Amino acid sequence: MYVRSRRRPMGSAMSPLLARSLFVALYVLYPAGCILQLGPDAGDTSPIASIVGLLMVAASFLAFAVLAGSSFQRQAQEPDSKLDERELAQRNRAAYRAFAVFAGLVALGLLYMSLRADFADRILLWAPTEQAHWNALFWGAIMLGLSLPAAFLAWENEPPRSEDRRVGK
Repeated sequence: MYVRSRRRPMGSAMSPLLARSLFVALYVLYPAGCILQLGPDAGDTSPIASIVGLLMVAASFLAFAVLAGSSFQRQAQEPDSKLDERELAQRNRAAYRAFAVFAGLVALGLLYMSLRADFADRILLWAPTEQAHWNALFWGAIMLGLSLPAAFLAWENEPPRSEDRRVGK
């Protein structure tokens, strides 16, 4: 998913450090917010945890929206014909890594669900039981799948070092 604007058709120029910070916020705030909002004791005694969780989820969606218009997301989602050889090679490496991580997480999730079913009578493990749980898992997987290649691109690009900025390189 890439949001192209008329003002910046090549994506907003974002420093790798800012993009990395937004990706970390996205990947930390969303699951933490979902746990606070939908966890086993969420909202039972005090709605504070649920409100904080909702704010964390909203902040993660804001980070996702900002990243959707970034040059990293553009490079991850553009057709091959619009990328030069260097960008295409970087994008292909990032897509390969993103696929490996995403497939590994799906396999771990399936393994967890299988073990939970096998040991449900001996070990109390959490499982999604409500529509809100499945909804949170679904949107988390969508955000991860859409943003992970761009995250690898942001980590592949090195930010300028402070001495390079002073010298004017």
